[in-house]
Amino acid sequence: MLVVGVEKLSDFIDKHDRSISFLLGDGAGAVVVGPSEQPGISPSILGSEGDKWDAVSMDSSLLRLRDTLAEAQATGDAATLLDTESRLWPTLRQEGQTVFRWAVWEMAKVAKEAVRAAGIEPSDLTAFVPHQANIRIIDELAKQLGLPEHVLVGRDIVDAGNTSAASVPLALHRLRAENPEISGGLALQIGFGAYLAYGAQIVRIP
Repeated sequence: MLVVGVEKLSDFIDKHDRSISFLLGDGAGAVVVGPSEQPGISPSILGSEGDKWDAVSMDSSLLRLRDTLAEAQATGDAATLLDTESRLWPTLRQEGQTVFRWAVWEMAKVAKEAVRAAGIEPSDLTAFVPHQANIRIIDELAKQLGLPEHVLVGRDIVDAGNTSAASVPLALHRLRAENPEISGGLALQIGFGAYLAYGAQIVRIP
């Protein structure tokens, strides 16, 4: 099974929005999941916070843009078409403080639940690979989890930015490339993002 996470967020940023645009990057990551003599993936903890759906979202939609452009195209007005596209092209937005508090406090609970579901202790971990939202969230999450000093923490954001769905595989790849001795160890992975959906699990590092 091939699992792929890819984002081209540069298509959906407003360069004038200082709350989010400077954080985002483009990236892609993939992993092949195959048979193993021992379990390599723990039960997944999945969910979303529906009451906070608009904390990270788009300010418009491609469907709205498509329908409005179709109407403008029917009139044959090129200027209207260009103006419509510039006004309605969807861009990402977020409520920074809401997302920060939620990511730190609520995702710490989810991460702990994933550890329990795997039947291990934090001290059994080799690495912690969270979604690369921002460095403050990553560091605070690691602190909330009380991770031992030997647990390596993925911080790929310092070079790659927040690549959303690609951030966890990219961060794990970098950790393994820089520390090949961690192969075979256990990594706690947790991803979260738009509409405040999330997922966490323990995996054996390839």
